Amino acid sequence: MTGRTMIKSAGMVTVLLFLSRLFGFAREATIAARYGTSWLTDTYFAAASVPGILFLAFNDAIKTAFIPVYGDYHDKEEGNSLALAVFLLLGGLLLAGSVLLVIFAPLVMRLVVPGYTGAQYELSVTMARIMLPGLLFLGLSGLCSGVLHIKKNFFVPSLTAFPNNLVIIVSALLLGVRYGIMALVWATAAGFALQFLIQLPAVARHGIFAARTIAWHHPAIKRMGVLLLPVLIGSATVELKTLIDKVFGSFLAEQSISYLNYAVKIYSLPNGILILALLTVLYPTMVELYYQRKMKEFKETVRQGTGLMIVLMFPIMVGMMVLSTPIVRLIYERAAFDTTATHNTAYALIFYSLGLLPSGVMLLFNRAFYATKDTKTPMYFSFLTTLLNVVLNWLLMKPLAYGGLALGTSLSFYLGVIAMAAALRRKVGPFGLSLLLDTLWKTGVASLLMGVAVWFALPYLAGGGFLLQALRLGSVIALGALVYFVLAYLLKIRELDLAFSLLRRRLGRG
Repeated sequence: MTGRTMIKSAGMVTVLLFLSRLFGFAREATIAARYGTSWLTDTYFAAASVPGILFLAFNDAIKTAFIPVYGDYHDKEEGNSLALAVFLLLGGLLLAGSVLLVIFAPLVMRLVVPGYTGAQYELSVTMARIMLPGLLFLGLSGLCSGVLHIKKNFFVPSLTAFPNNLVIIVSALLLGVRYGIMALVWATAAGFALQFLIQLPAVARHGIFAARTIAWHHPAIKRMGVLLLPVLIGSATVELKTLIDKVFGSFLAEQSISYLNYAVKIYSLPNGILILALLTVLYPTMVELYYQRKMKEFKETVRQGTGLMIVLMFPIMVGMMVLSTPIVRLIYERAAFDTTATHNTAYALIFYSLGLLPSGVMLLFNRAFYATKDTKTPMYFSFLTTLLNVVLNWLLMKPLAYGGLALGTSLSFYLGVIAMAAALRRKVGPFGLSLLLDTLWKTGVASLLMGVAVWFALPYLAGGGFLLQALRLGSVIALGALVYFVLAYLLKIRELDLAFSLLRRRLGRG
């Protein structure tokens, strides 16, 4: 994939993910307006986090272990037989896992929310048993995405969240009054299934399900199995950070988990759009370069990807911290979600936002290791950051309440990314850390000065209806972006200059 094609593909995926995330915010705003913050929403978010975290772990592990191996066979005669075998094997494992999770749901929820008792604990078990079977569909959805990415179809996998969000929005609006929080639970379970079903026709068009044989004993199956387990453990450990916050949050005041959840949804927006779009395109490229033993190009791709991550995420991180209150107010504050909920959610968002940059870079480094078929090193670092997260949460929970849980998560990412950069350098050799440090300090200066400019505009954002708030917030964000890019240009940030150069050439040809 050429650099121009990579940027084009990343652009398309970014637009689709952006629209998907906007639709996701419509979903969250609907939930907030209908149900607000209460012990019921705390319970729902805790129960929904179990299949959600397992999906993210399986999704990451499946695609990471599947893409490098399947990429060697997808255009060969045995490619479809191999893919069909993987679908059947994974489907069987996920089905068995879903059944076990439903049976042992009381134990699962006791581990997730040890602070819950009585009716709240019983309700969490009921909710979990309804949503946990969704793991089967979510896991197969991840496998479908892996197949389609190998086939260079980035469009369909980017659509999976749309039907999921739609069914939740409709259910909350139309059924929420009559059936309460349980309407949301059943809609969530249905949304899980739709994420798989929407991709199924696109996968079928490649002839995978029409394969005449099933390659049960193909050597690639074993290779995938060897790669899958450590990636799954490592991915699950990374996603465990969200669950850890809920475990500690179950011991805090009522509504703490709801505040954390609503803040995480906003914090996850750039992660789910820019970072995911960049990784979606970069990872297959890194796999191909390493397979061809083009180490110079491989390391250059890692450096450029990391540099772009810094240039994109540093200003967003600063901007989200400064604008936390008006952002939360615009998205959530209506009906059952009042000004107190806005203030408390913004408090958590400030601390979560601090981890945007290191979490994105860690994900990129994970993909770099996976591209080299080293799945154990990321697993070890996942254990390290999770252990740090637990310790930091315990230390910060008392002085900062649920804000301490968000801060502990962010600080663990900083410690993890520094150690991971050193390990990656030992693995593949120097990949331009000195150049990245140059980008980091320049981007930091530009981002902090932008933050000061935006901070002075905060009084302008107070009051008004939704449209007025949106226009004012949009204008302040545009002002901040202008200040940042002017400063970045003056500081001659390398990655920004490259992007402008590609844009000028494209416009010239147009």
